[in-house]
Amino acid sequence: MESAVTLRNVTYFYPLSTSPALEDVSLEIRRGEFAVIAGPSGGGKSTLVRILLGLIPHIYGGELRGEVLVGGVNVIEKGFKAIASSIGVVLQNPENQIVNAVVEEEVAFTLENLLYKPEEIRERVDEAIRTLEIDHLRKRLTHTLSSGELQKVAIASALALDSRILVFDEPLAHLDPCGARELASILHKLCRERGITVIVAEHRLAELLRYADRVIVLNKKILFDGAPASAIGKMLEAGVEVPPVSKLFEELGKSPVPLHVDSKAISVIASDIANCRATHAGSLASDRRSAATYSSERVITAEDLWYRYPNGRLALKGVSLEVFRGDFIAIVGANGAGKTTLVRHFNGLLKPWKGRVRVFGKDTRFSSVAELARSVGIVFQNPLHQFFERTVLREVLFTLSNFGCTNCVEKALEVLRAFGLEKLAERSPYELSVGEQRRLAIASILAYEPPIIVLDEPTAGIDYSLKLELLKMLARIAERGKTVIVVSHDTEFLALAPITRVVVMADGRVVASGDPREVFYDLEILKSSRVTPPQIVELVKQLGLEGACRPLSSREFAEYLKRCRGAH
Repeated sequence: MESAVTLRNVTYFYPLSTSPALEDVSLEIRRGEFAVIAGPSGGGKSTLVRILLGLIPHIYGGELRGEVLVGGVNVIEKGFKAIASSIGVVLQNPENQIVNAVVEEEVAFTLENLLYKPEEIRERVDEAIRTLEIDHLRKRLTHTLSSGELQKVAIASALALDSRILVFDEPLAHLDPCGARELASILHKLCRERGITVIVAEHRLAELLRYADRVIVLNKKILFDGAPASAIGKMLEAGVEVPPVSKLFEELGKSPVPLHVDSKAISVIASDIANCRATHAGSLASDRRSAATYSSERVITAEDLWYRYPNGRLALKGVSLEVFRGDFIAIVGANGAGKTTLVRHFNGLLKPWKGRVRVFGKDTRFSSVAELARSVGIVFQNPLHQFFERTVLREVLFTLSNFGCTNCVEKALEVLRAFGLEKLAERSPYELSVGEQRRLAIASILAYEPPIIVLDEPTAGIDYSLKLELLKMLARIAERGKTVIVVSHDTEFLALAPITRVVVMADGRVVASGDPREVFYDLEILKSSRVTPPQIVELVKQLGLEGACRPLSSREFAEYLKRCRGAH
């Protein structure tokens, strides 16, 4: 089969760097192949994408050795202009890619620049919008879209180009789980029906692995290149997040390791528990604190909250919610459900159209953002929205100095060490990778330890090891009586967190609120809200075990199964 992409002995150094971002990388991706590039943050995934696009070395500079062919074109010699019409791209941060005010104009933009005929542009735009199921967004202003909606628009723009090669850098980062599943299916269809080559660099792999032809595990060097089913061991060694059902089988020492919940996986676990029906639900629930018994002090109260954006769109419709001191709340829902709009009311960035929000008894309508920020720290979806300073260290110092810190430099360095950013202290925040920028944004807020901490999609763009570090840090903060509110599509991350309550939003309303083991096992309400439960929940449901146990993570379910074995 003809080659779409070829790299031979590629080594690359960024400007002023003495260590390679990629070292002796050789690979060939054939036409019509679906290839997934996995690896830890800083492992070179985005660098590889930039090389394929011709941005390295022509835009980023540095020293690039080896040979790079894309569609038979030598990209190092010819540059990115030579392949512009044959390769489509979706970048990590969709805001960096959107240049037009209206959605359909954005989807048409590249085609117009390449001088396609108007009638062909209309046909391609219509097909791309239909494929992504975003016709309801066609006339929307791009600046009013959620991050997930922006991501879909960026993907539609790439599909409209009808390139023979599509390259995606973290395309699932801002999508809700249903959207991620749908996109993975669309990419699979493009490969099979149109023969398009799809290359995806991604941390969220569960949906992609069921369709991928091959997985390339990259950590500066290629650690593995082969079939997804054979990649699990190397992925775990490299600190890459694998599907929970795969991790469950690894923890139980069973093989072959499945990539998703299928009939074989169900059969293996079913045979393992055929003679084991002991009830252990209580022991599973004991590690999660009860907010009601922890504190009865209300720290945030939303009363019949409505919000209308200037363009007339109603984003919140009568939301009522109480948050208590020491709560660890997860807010879940589809893209555009109103999650970000809600939490931006908590520190006064948005003011109610109708209704009211109180923070420690203060009505936010009559309080400044600066005043509320002392009580509520928010980590934004896009970390670039909260950077002000020239260096990483100064960014953390800026936050600390605004809140009366003593020994600020010492405290700032301590925080940077905790987030693995100490060696980057003198770098510009804008030179960091997306994962590093997200860590810095979180570190800047956690540094001054406000009593309420809100994190909006904190796991987007960070790898599994950093997720685990974030979990530990948030758990320590919650144990000290702080209130933590996490807006997230990442239900696998939430399955590992000591959350006390899950709030489900849909169409600007709160449609469910309760204990994680109740809400995540209510598949009817989740489906109607386009929320995907943790994968282990799907497995337990299909096994019919929810009456005996309600685990949320592979670790919890493995512990239950091991206790079952011991009891018989």
